[in-house]
Amino acid sequence: MKTFEIEITETLQTVQKVKANNYEEAYSTVNNKYKNEEIILGAEEYADTEITPYLYSEGYKNTIENPQFKNYILQNAEKILLEMSTEELIKLSFGDIENAINSFKNT
Repeated sequence: MKTFEIEITETLQTVQKVKANNYEEAYSTVNNKYKNEEIILGAEEYADTEITPYLYSEGYKNTIENPQFKNYILQNAEKILLEMSTEELIKLSFGDIENAINSFKNT
């Protein structure tokens, strides 16, 4: 019998409204509250569950390192990128809107 590594990822999510002079201050305030356990996410903030093959499994190493496989993935990704919303592209490329805006301003 083979052994398979299956990854389970649960996502908890909340939105905090913060009054601040700028994004950095707002982020810092929320980040500090989270680190100090003033914001605790629980089952009521459940957003999603993903159950997938573990990408970094030793069993996938040769496939992932295969140049032909990588090229195939890139071609597929190009098609998908054209169909993604701006919001999805921001998260994928920059992590969040503030990083995207700051990068755009610096070009």
